[in-house]
Amino acid sequence: MFSADSTAASPGDARRLALTYLQTHCPDADMDAVQVVLSELVTNAARHTPEGIWTLTLRYADGLLVLRVEDCSSELPRPRQGDTLDGRGGLGLGLVDKLSDHVSMAPTPMGKAITARWKVDEAAAR
Repeated sequence: MFSADSTAASPGDARRLALTYLQTHCPDADMDAVQVVLSELVTNAARHTPEGIWTLTLRYADGLLVLRVEDCSSELPRPRQGDTLDGRGGLGLGLVDKLSDHVSMAPTPMGKAITARWKVDEAAAR
């Protein structure tokens, strides 16, 4: 398991540290997809929560990679409708959904958690 939070790491630090964890513990994962999802979720948590407080957890076991970002805002993200090319962002949630096998959102005592999951078929990736 790998964990980082906003008290000790910037979003960029979290991406680099998570990549090292993945290369060591889950080398058959789609590194590009996981990095984009991690970047979207951690950056949004840092940008859109009152104090920018977030916690990232990456866990790999039994062919399942789980990435969870928890932050201090209770507001669940909503997909943007209509024109999303206006420079205000809003594409991240759709991107996270497309690049993950499964995404879920839930309230937590701290605020909310967004969890992305991937099945990693080690034999097929070789």
